[in-house]
Amino acid sequence: MRILDLRNLAVAVVLPIVILTGTAPGFTQSPGKTDHYPAFSWETVPVGFHFGKDGPLMTATEAEFVASHASFICLEKGHAGKQFDHTEDGIEYEARQLKRFNPDIKVIFYWNTFLDYSMFRAHDDYQKHPQWWLRTVEGNLDKKRGNLMRYDLSNAEVRQWWSDVAKKAVVDGSCDGVFMDAFPQIVSEANRAVWGDAKYHAIQQGLVEIVKETRAKIGQDKLIFYNGIRTTPTKHLGNDFIDDTDAVMIEHFGHFNSDSKECMLKDIQAMAESGKQGKIVVFKAWPGFAWTDNEAMAMPLARKKQLAAANITFPLAAFLVGAQEHSYFIYNWGYRMRHGCLEWYPELDKKLGPPLADATKTGWVLERDFQHAHVWVNLETKQAKIDWIENKETAE
Repeated sequence: MRILDLRNLAVAVVLPIVILTGTAPGFTQSPGKTDHYPAFSWETVPVGFHFGKDGPLMTATEAEFVASHASFICLEKGHAGKQFDHTEDGIEYEARQLKRFNPDIKVIFYWNTFLDYSMFRAHDDYQKHPQWWLRTVEGNLDKKRGNLMRYDLSNAEVRQWWSDVAKKAVVDGSCDGVFMDAFPQIVSEANRAVWGDAKYHAIQQGLVEIVKETRAKIGQDKLIFYNGIRTTPTKHLGNDFIDDTDAVMIEHFGHFNSDSKECMLKDIQAMAESGKQGKIVVFKAWPGFAWTDNEAMAMPLARKKQLAAANITFPLAAFLVGAQEHSYFIYNWGYRMRHGCLEWYPELDKKLGPPLADATKTGWVLERDFQHAHVWVNLETKQAKIDWIENKETAE
């Protein structure tokens, strides 16, 4: 797959201004094959949500906030786990609540493609079928961290069961799509030594098939999100399932061993290339710490919010230099609502406007102009600046 070279994008091309339509002010919907996409606008920074709430369903205030501040949300595993025994029910009831506030919001059902999480009702079915359990080349159960069993995607029965669960949530339920997680774990070359070459290749083929089979069951008018694009010093995964999916996630931009200038540039390039091919890209950025950092998590919430507010410029600028139509920014320190997932920042309310050109690249510096902002980011020094221009015509 060709990687977009930002160095050759110095010619300014003025993009057409988006026409605002639909019931939610500021959102627009693209025609044709993207009719089922979340509504999109360049009016302000395009933002998405991806989290689960530990306790009950969101309060009416929380749900209204989500429904009014983004056009999609992926509800994570364990959502509303204190109220419902199974994730399937928590997500279904939350989807109904969100749609009461915004009938057009897209709610995405989280359904891990590889790991057997016990909070799903589907887990009970999986436990009844030992022939579905993935094993190592020695015949032992292959478990993540010693406790999470894995799905053997080379088994057609596993794929049928898995895609039936997705269909129930999306076609029979209130969700608008499915989030297929853990692709980087499935394709990892390290698995060859664990499973053997033959099983490794069979599972890679199974991964291709499960995407196609899920698409066949949920239809073309529902959404398939997957995780995703990932660059580390030793590997680069692009949007390798672009034909049968609608959206891809960059889960660890600038964090979790993906913080070198080379890694960040490749992720930005992959985002730009996927967007130019009409795909949704979810860009998850981090404030310099994560829920896995014990020292950071011990800080008072007010201090975490303060740090996140102080550190937003660099990841936001990195997102903006590569963002295309249907690209979305997510910024927090984890996957539970308590991890800053409903925090809001002044930059997200500023006028942005459509990009006036693709980014230019000089060394490790990327720059890009929007109707109401000039973005500058240095991937080597991790410095950035966003000059917000309230009235570009007056400023000129």
